[in-house]
Amino acid sequence: MSARSLSDDELLHFVKEKAEAFDRRLWRRDLLESIAAVAVFLFFGWILLRDPSWWTRSGALLLMAGSAYVFWRLRRARTRYAAPSDRPVAEVLRTERAKVEEQIQLLDTVLWWYLAPITLGALLIVVGSNGWTWSALVQAVLVLLVTGALYLFNQRGRRCTYEPRHEKLTRLLEQVEENTP
Repeated sequence: MSARSLSDDELLHFVKEKAEAFDRRLWRRDLLESIAAVAVFLFFGWILLRDPSWWTRSGALLLMAGSAYVFWRLRRARTRYAAPSDRPVAEVLRTERAKVEEQIQLLDTVLWWYLAPITLGALLIVVGSNGWTWSALVQAVLVLLVTGALYLFNQRGRRCTYEPRHEKLTRLLEQVEENTP
């Protein structure tokens, strides 16, 4: 799709349509993540109150804090930019590109703000529940393998979904700016 082949109104309609679809996708993802965060928070809150091991309690507390942070961070990223209204095409494109950049940045740092606290909490619970045993070692390795798989899955999403969208928005914005006096 070239910006030159469409009028400003047609391009604006096209961009808004794609933006609404993108926003719906983010909303659905955030809804699932929010449900999971609330479930994690409640479940590990119960464990925090019931388990005598300080290892397990520390892990539960870390998982609760991590789930609350994930909830806040995703919501903030999704709602940070105002929905495009009656603004010029270039401004709408800049806003949409900034939203995508925010999602790329989230995925670039997903290991630190999402996976690390949850993984560390899970490892503390494994040790607290089992002690320093071979069983705990096997469970810890499984936790780390799942974390690695989730990290790779998120990086694939960044490369295959968000970066191409960012490139397309950048090209459209450059074309619009070239055609604007």
